[in-house]
Amino acid sequence: MPPRRNPHATPTVEELAQTIQQMAQHIGAAQTHNQGVDYAARVAGRNPPKYLGEEDHLILEDWIRTFDKLFDSLNCPLEQRVNIAVYYLHQEADHWWAATGTTLLEQPEFCWEDFKIALRDRFYPDHVKEANYDEFVNFKQGDLTVQEYHTKFVQL
Repeated sequence: MPPRRNPHATPTVEELAQTIQQMAQHIGAAQTHNQGVDYAARVAGRNPPKYLGEEDHLILEDWIRTFDKLFDSLNCPLEQRVNIAVYYLHQEADHWWAATGTTLLEQPEFCWEDFKIALRDRFYPDHVKEANYDEFVNFKQGDLTVQEYHTKFVQL
């Protein structure tokens, strides 16, 4: 008579192997599911704005904010954000990326946050910051309505 199997006994090697195989299949299925998402197409479907490279901090910050919200709402992986965003650089901004993008991407751990810093460094240069500061310091309401004054004040 074969020995009875104790249901509370330690699992056999075969049972452990089977459990590990099932876990691996579940993990693989989850990874395949996430890899199948075409984030570039999902971003394109939202018709995001293009950035032309204007030295206007309001336009630049609006563009960055739009992409931050878009990427967050789509749960776009951090490692895909730069490659998707650069497609929406045009004219001067595209020329800048063509000239500097390879160098920037060679930096270890270059990411979306680093990309935004590089954009701001290039397209919101010190001379524009100084001009905005001077305008802010000398800003007067004059003939502006309170609402117009407030709007301009916030922009500066």
